[in-house]
Amino acid sequence: MTKLTSGATKLYKKYRIVTHGLLFVIVMWLVSRLVIVVAMQAIAPILYTSPVQTHWRTAYPLDFVPGFIPQPSWELFSHWDGKWYRRIALTGYDYADDGRQHSVAFYPLFPMVIRGVMMLGLPFEVAGTLVSNLAFLGALLLLYSWTKNRHGIHVARWVIAVMAWCPFSLFCTVIYTEGLFLLLTTAALRAFDNRQHIQAAVWGALASATRATGITLMPAFLFVAWREKRPAIAYAAGLAVGIGLVSFSLYCGIRFGDPLAFVRVQKAWAQPNWWFILRDAIDAGRDNLIKVVMVFGGGYLLWYLRTKISSVAVVYGFCSLLLMIFSGALLSINRYAYGIVSLSIAFGMLLSQHLRWGYAVLIWFVISLFFYAIDFAVWNWVA
Repeated sequence: MTKLTSGATKLYKKYRIVTHGLLFVIVMWLVSRLVIVVAMQAIAPILYTSPVQTHWRTAYPLDFVPGFIPQPSWELFSHWDGKWYRRIALTGYDYADDGRQHSVAFYPLFPMVIRGVMMLGLPFEVAGTLVSNLAFLGALLLLYSWTKNRHGIHVARWVIAVMAWCPFSLFCTVIYTEGLFLLLTTAALRAFDNRQHIQAAVWGALASATRATGITLMPAFLFVAWREKRPAIAYAAGLAVGIGLVSFSLYCGIRFGDPLAFVRVQKAWAQPNWWFILRDAIDAGRDNLIKVVMVFGGGYLLWYLRTKISSVAVVYGFCSLLLMIFSGALLSINRYAYGIVSLSIAFGMLLSQHLRWGYAVLIWFVISLFFYAIDFAVWNWVA
């Protein structure tokens, strides 16, 4: 009887730990998303009662309407890249090698998932917002489980707080790929770390069909498989990551006669260079200073904590940073850096060891997230 009572007590304690962990993640996700919703749907319409972006005269972002005044609506979640995903979900891809912007620049899995949800009778803006937010919740739940098992509850909570409240988590609520990409890459890395190679292959292939940096899972898996002398299936999982990217390339070859159409079209988007970014950062330009800190500071932090974090997460982090640094696509590199889950793990681990700094950073995160959401709602460029 005593053994049964003891076993029941342990089971109950384990149940409470799991339940409290899930509740913590859900609260972090829900409250942070509410901050964004309030800023976009309530505050922005109050602050901006006359047309915004009157300085644009001849060149407008896709589907921007001159004289736009923000009003509470689902449409506010679909600005900037969201309009491109809307075009893909509704009409498919277009491309011509004419130096102009075309929808083939955007990878296919995200709009495909949205299109699938739209088949339930939902309009694009509703379906896209649901996909982004639910995928982000899934990413947080997976990340909490992974980091709790490896580093304990205290570190896991800080990692979740960093990912949920980082100002660039805005893009996990609006219709961008961040939420889905974080879900897929976290699932892939967690599976590979747990030696679940088939799952890692599936999630990795889907990640490379979602965003260009998904392909960096391939060298990460291959390197770790070699270093840890894993079986052949681990190498197969690494190679399988490329299926998503190769499939998109084959589609472009068949549809447009150019398997690299999605690469060539990138030149239509003007990009700053590193010289401009570094010079502006030195002059205290906030946005470019954030880019430098996130990319190079994030790289240093990964190196500093390399022995404490999962080896596959560390290698993936470095591979992703190197791809972004040398790709030339630097306009949104701060947002892309946020999409590297390894950086959230490293930063969360650091803040868990320095609580005063941690709470100060979170306060700054909350304030920045609030104002980023307002900017996005009125078509100001955020990242």
